[in-house]
Amino acid sequence: MRFCVRCGQEFPRDQLIQGYCINCFIRYIGLFEHKPVLEITICPKCHSWLFKGEWLTPTSINDVVKNVSLNELSKTIRRGLQLVDLDFISIVQGIGELRARLRLHVKTETATFTTVEEVPGRIRYKVCPRCISKGSGRYTHLVQIRFTRRNPPRTLLENLERLLEKLLLQSEIVNVRYSESGVDLELDDATLAKRIVQMVTREYSAKFTTSFKATRFDHRKGSWRGILTYSIRIPVFERGDVVIYKGDLYIVEDLKKNRVVLFNPSSRVREEVLLSVYWTGELKSPSRVEVERYLVIDVREDEIIAVSESTKSQLVYRKKQNTPQIKVGDTVLLIKADNIETIVVGAETGLLR
Repeated sequence: MRFCVRCGQEFPRDQLIQGYCINCFIRYIGLFEHKPVLEITICPKCHSWLFKGEWLTPTSINDVVKNVSLNELSKTIRRGLQLVDLDFISIVQGIGELRARLRLHVKTETATFTTVEEVPGRIRYKVCPRCISKGSGRYTHLVQIRFTRRNPPRTLLENLERLLEKLLLQSEIVNVRYSESGVDLELDDATLAKRIVQMVTREYSAKFTTSFKATRFDHRKGSWRGILTYSIRIPVFERGDVVIYKGDLYIVEDLKKNRVVLFNPSSRVREEVLLSVYWTGELKSPSRVEVERYLVIDVREDEIIAVSESTKSQLVYRKKQNTPQIKVGDTVLLIKADNIETIVVGAETGLLR
């Protein structure tokens, strides 16, 4: 029996790695010299995948991640350890990236143990040589997907990625380009382009415009050939956002499919609103939002007196019939957005993010 140099517990000698028990070795030393980022390349047309310089036949993303992980992790595991095998547990995908949760079976000179690791990765879409040889690679339709704000929520990106994966299973896609601003799909199939536009528009209350760029004149048909571009914009809101709806300030309390639940701090009314009203101008994000915190110092029969935590200015708030119970020491928020002001009292102060 020997003692672990880190936790001091006693273990059989063959259960120690460089003097550490298995748990302490994993926690303080780590299994890998450096944990690699999985680089996964998939053909967007036929869904074959690149492995060790060779394009392999299509399979599930789970199998792709497992094979690439086994290959890459074996290269960086610490000296004296051997990665015997691994099991795929789960995967979280975003646009162009993923995080894989894997169960690793590791062997030392004297023992075998199992542990769970989370490994990051990137997905790159590249047309394979086989698909390039099938056509010229020129595309006739461009679908651009953008958002109404930068850095949209990860859940929105993941849902969009899953939707596109389903639509592109039998696609005539030429290329997929991911960027911070969104996704570009280069297609040579008019039907698929329209289907993508219809699905994204319906699922996310998006709006689209079209434009045409002529590239050559077809003398035989007497018409111009070129690229038809669909530009899609998806409205983005998050819980806790301050928004303007029909001229009043609201707080986004919840998000549902194609809808938002809004709370009016002034009237204390909740409304469920279609996201599509964003495009009519009824629902909008203010250009500037200021939130000032006040501390309640006195509660009278008909009014609440609070003082600003930053400027020490005083605020007198007249109670309404629906004003919640409030006491000295509570927080009151004064919200200013696009020349509109409102006061948030009570538990609803926690709605703001």
